[in-house]
Amino acid sequence: MKNSESNVSSLQELADFEVSYSLLTNEVYLSASFIDNMASIPNWPVKEFPDQFMCISRARAEELMQELQKAINYMNASIDSKFGNLL
Repeated sequence: MKNSESNVSSLQELADFEVSYSLLTNEVYLSASFIDNMASIPNWPVKEFPDQFMCISRARAEELMQELQKAINYMNASIDSKFGNLL
């Protein structure tokens, strides 16, 4: 089901995280806390987000690291994102 509500004030920003892993299952575990990315704007209606705990396969975690590093490299080189329309 697609959410038709505006997400202008409800974009989750990663505030804190902890990582653990299991050699037995070859998985990475991510415990994450989020804040509303608009929370610093005075009088903005702040939305609360629950903490999340997720399991990521080792292969998917490696893919995620590569994509995050690529995005950081592009930002460092001042290359604009081709995915800017996602927001």
